[in-house]
Amino acid sequence: MFTQRCQSKGVEAKLIYKGVKKMKKLFSFLVVFSIFASISMAYAGTSLFGYTPGGVLGGGLRFDLKPGVVLDLSASGGTGSSGSTYNLYADVFIGNWGVGLLAKKAAVGADLAYEISLQYAVEQAINERISVGVLLLLVNYDTTAGADPNLTFLSTISPYFVLAL
Repeated sequence: MFTQRCQSKGVEAKLIYKGVKKMKKLFSFLVVFSIFASISMAYAGTSLFGYTPGGVLGGGLRFDLKPGVVLDLSASGGTGSSGSTYNLYADVFIGNWGVGLLAKKAAVGADLAYEISLQYAVEQAINERISVGVLLLLVNYDTTAGADPNLTFLSTISPYFVLAL
């Protein structure tokens, strides 16, 4: 009886330890992201942006590198009952035309999948705070088990909005 209680307490301690480690990683990420955002906001021509491709709300930082050239960077992640997903996104626009790269890591149970996409977009400003655009997925490679085919071309077109916050 005593041995069983000690073993179950050991399991509980391990679970608590894992939870603390995850919280430390999350806290570290938030601190680094906050510092990065603060430093980048001090750089002239940097603004926050939000976008909604395919009905999925996201956001990140938009850097005005020089007149007519912008760089967008975004990172997102989340865990739910069906698993976890992490995304990294970057694009460069020259004038109204842009090219983007999306990397995605998804875990559902023990299955781990990666996805990488090359995207093309056209964007037009409505005013200085709002732009609308259309994003075309040029090439997508997906390692999800059972994905057929794993390599797709011109598979999705999504309208989106860029909102200066």
